[in-house]
Amino acid sequence: MSLLRRVLDRVGNARGQSTVEYALVMVAFLTMVVTLGAIWQAGRDGALLELAVGAASHAAGDGGLLGAARDIALF
Repeated sequence: MSLLRRVLDRVGNARGQSTVEYALVMVAFLTMVVTLGAIWQAGRDGALLELAVGAASHAAGDGGLLGAARDIALF
């Protein structure tokens, strides 16, 4: 096998690896962008605030000590 052929084989393998790495990084980046967009939308619509108020009032609500102990145990 000639030297040129061996070099071309190695370059071809490196290109394939970089393509896979690029695809993985792109998927991770797009996942972060979509997640941040969903959080932004939930915050803008007030759904995030409702979840926070519901979680905060649950601990201070009718459950008393038993409700607080249950929250700690579930956490």
